[in-house]
Order: sequence, then structure tokens, then C-alpha cells
Amino acid sequence: MTLRLIRNQLWRFCLTVLCFVGTASGIEPVSGDFTTINDARSNQLVIWRTVVNPEIYVFDFPSLTMQGRTFNRITHFAERQSGASALRVLDDAEMAQHIAAAKRTVADFAFGHDVMVWDLAQFFTMADRDKVELNPEETTLRDFLVKQGLLRFWRAIWLPLKPLGVILSVPQVQDKRDDEPGVTKLARYTVLLHEMAHGEYFSNPSYATYCQHFWNESLNDEQREKFRVFLTKYNYSIKDNDLLVNEVQAYLMFTPDPSSFNARKLDVLPQELDTMRNSFRNGGPPTRLPLKQDE
Repeated sequence: MTLRLIRNQLWRFCLTVLCFVGTASGIEPVSGDFTTINDARSNQLVIWRTVVNPEIYVFDFPSLTMQGRTFNRITHFAERQSGASALRVLDDAEMAQHIAAAKRTVADFAFGHDVMVWDLAQFFTMADRDKVELNPEETTLRDFLVKQGLLRFWRAIWLPLKPLGVILSVPQVQDKRDDEPGVTKLARYTVLLHEMAHGEYFSNPSYATYCQHFWNESLNDEQREKFRVFLTKYNYSIKDNDLLVNEVQAYLMFTPDPSSFNARKLDVLPQELDTMRNSFRNGGPPTRLPLKQDE
């Protein structure tokens, strides 16, 4: 890599950080429905509050690196360690090792994120407890949550004032860059739909109950094992049954991009995958999310 290329990438990274720091904490959320959010294009961070549920916020990032620096460590804490006996926040070196071991980068560790305010309160409390230094993007996210009345610091702990609130993130459409993969229109649509499905599971108890019943009663033992194997490949903790069911519904019904999820990845025949999806739809799940997309 030439010195000029390194300098250009460093300059772009610095601009990315400056774009975010001091912005998210002061930005006011914009109301939007799924179509409005999906169709929106911006070269700056936009934070949405969904029309269907104002307790769901969507961080719409102009850069995969900015998104990753904001949420990678939080997602690892909330999901990858689910079911662990002792939760802790990884420091910078540990997180870098974890990303490298997964053969990923900061930009593509995850293309979308979903986390509850409850988990964010735990994350910031544990980071303070263990004296883990947060990066500027993480502290700016924390300041935004405080300003919006979602978090409050009290006697050395962070309290979730709206513990069932949900924070999602998606990337903007972008061409492939030297240090980031591209994001197509279909990929953005898929990430947003997938993350909105998580938001629905978190915030709609009737829908969550339906998904749990579907997992326990509609799928057979072999199908459940197929999903466990599939999710294990992506480093999800299958010991956490709630996380498991949440991921199953999002992948099964709300991940239309075949490059992200398909019958082959699940190790089933296409007809069997169609049968599972039809079974989910025909059961009448209590949700306003689109249950059929162009797959």
C-alpha cells in the first residue's frame, strides 16, 4: 500500500469521525415509515424514529466504518456473549482480535445492528466498572441516549429509563471502497427489513410470543438444529433461546437477499424453506411487517 493511499484513507477516516462526533448527540430524530427510511439518501448521519413505534430509533449511517465503530463492540456485548456467566466489555485490542479471528473488518463485522436500551445501559455500566476506554463514536451515542431521555447516570450505574426502547442501525447505499465493501439497494433494503424485524420482536410482545410458539411447535427437531448450526457459523450464542428465536424469525421471513440467507446456507431444500415460510405466514403473526417480499 502506498504512502499516498494510506494518507488518503487516514484522512477519510478522520472526516468520518468528525462527521459523527458532536453530531449524533445534537441531532434531532426524524419521523419516518419503512419506505421513507429505505428510500432516503444522505451523506450524513440521520437518526429516524419509526412511525409504527416511536420507541424504535434507526441510525442511518453514510459509512460502514462509522457504523462499525459505533456498534460493533456493543453488538458483541449484547449478542455474542448472550448466555455467558460474566458479561464484560472488550477493550480495543481484544475487540480487534475478535474481529480478525472472525476474518472480518470494522466495516463488515456486521452490516446492521439491533440493541435494546436495556443492553446499552448494561454496556456503558460495565465499561465504566472495568475502566474500558470507549471510542468517540460510542460516547457520542451514549450522549444522544441521555439527551433523548433513554439513559440516566445514577450512583455509578447507567439506568435505562425506557428499557424496552430499541436502537437499530443500517448503512447507506455505497459503491465499493478501498477499505469498505459496497452496499447495494437490495442489501440496504434487506438490512433495514431484517433489523426492523428485530425491533418488532423486541417491542411487540404478541409477535414475540407467536415467534416462540412457531419455533417450539411448527418447526421439527431437524429444522431447529439446522438453524442452530446456521447461526453458530455467525457466532451467535445459541444458548440464549430468546436471541435464537429472534434471529430465526428475522432470517426466515425478513432477509430477502439470497446472498445473506437462502436454502443452501440453511442446508435445506428450497421447497422445505418455502414450506417453513408459508407455515409462518399462515399462522397469522400479529405484525404489520411485510410477510412476503421478492425472494
